[in-house]
Amino acid sequence: MSADSGREAQERVKARIMAVKGVIGVAELNGRQKESVALLEGEAMKNVLGGMGRGNNAGLTEALSREVVMVFFVNMLFEMPKDATMMLLMCNGQVSGWASTDPDLIKKFKEDKGYIVLSDFFVIRKDAKLSKASFACGESCFVFNGTQIEEFFKISEMTDHTVAIPSPPGFNFLYEQFKERMDLSDPKIGGFILGFNTRPQDK
Repeated sequence: MSADSGREAQERVKARIMAVKGVIGVAELNGRQKESVALLEGEAMKNVLGGMGRGNNAGLTEALSREVVMVFFVNMLFEMPKDATMMLLMCNGQVSGWASTDPDLIKKFKEDKGYIVLSDFFVIRKDAKLSKASFACGESCFVFNGTQIEEFFKISEMTDHTVAIPSPPGFNFLYEQFKERMDLSDPKIGGFILGFNTRPQDK
């Protein structure tokens, strides 16, 4: 693929992403921006959820490893897959907590005395053995996974895509990088990192 055809393909990808409901801006990251996001993420994972524990953003690491890395910003109209499990709390190799975007599932766990629901989206088993010491020694860890978006499977130019959530410092960095290039004035804006490989196009 020539440089010109490659750029044309990326512009088509951006146009298709912008057509997804709730997406308000998209841009490709350059090498320096990817390095900055990775460094910020490494620092942020030392102190997750206001000091509650340590984390590992496996999804973002995977996204940054793809051929092409983009950021896309969304408003409240954007819908994540209800079955996406993008944040897990692992204790001694077992899942002790997880985030969910499914309101029906959250309601179910609120009614179950074996679980505690925090911030209306994060479920923790009541019998989970959590402490700062368990995080410090590596017995407990928050794991942030990537996910895939159904609409993105329809974009012929991309393959092996993964979508990840950056930490607040990572998001703030990306916001500052692109706020002059697109309208990011919505106070309830969100952002995701998209990594994908390019699919060879028929000549």
